[in-house]
Amino acid sequence: MNHEQQPIAFTPSSESKSLSTTEPHLYSTSCGYCGHGYDEEGLWPTIQQQEYFEVRPPVEGLLFQYNYLLNVFTTPDMAKYLAEAEITEDVYALPIHLQRLLSEVKEEVVLKRINKEHIEHQHQQQQPSMAMIRLERVRNYVWIQSGGDVANLMSALTELMSDEDELENVLGF
Repeated sequence: MNHEQQPIAFTPSSESKSLSTTEPHLYSTSCGYCGHGYDEEGLWPTIQQQEYFEVRPPVEGLLFQYNYLLNVFTTPDMAKYLAEAEITEDVYALPIHLQRLLSEVKEEVVLKRINKEHIEHQHQQQQPSMAMIRLERVRNYVWIQSGGDVANLMSALTELMSDEDELENVLGF
């Protein structure tokens, strides 16, 4: 085998100094940031051409995809939060059952706030709506699954969102 290779010069810009592949790489034999590598036998440095690029979705989009629901479940007063907070786009990533439930509860809470003066004049005790009861059932289930730990709440919520049968059981369908 002939291991005599001619040095290959690589210049990223006209101002920089030529680099020779016969010189050892500064970091390691497998650098993920550039094209330096070694031949098949692992003896001679080479500049390798990258054949493909890996495209990954942004990490923040994957980790926190249920922010609105997480905020609803961690607030002390869900009705007040739903009445005052705007629905964000991450709600549309939820299963359709929860999207509808959140819309129903928000609508009921806002309507109750509008009609609050009328109800106060009648001196009647307000009953929680069925939609609010179902949302509280989901909230309690997620809190129980997380062991009452806020740090585990997101993983419990994500697990419930991925299991549609369990979600339907919790919602009472």
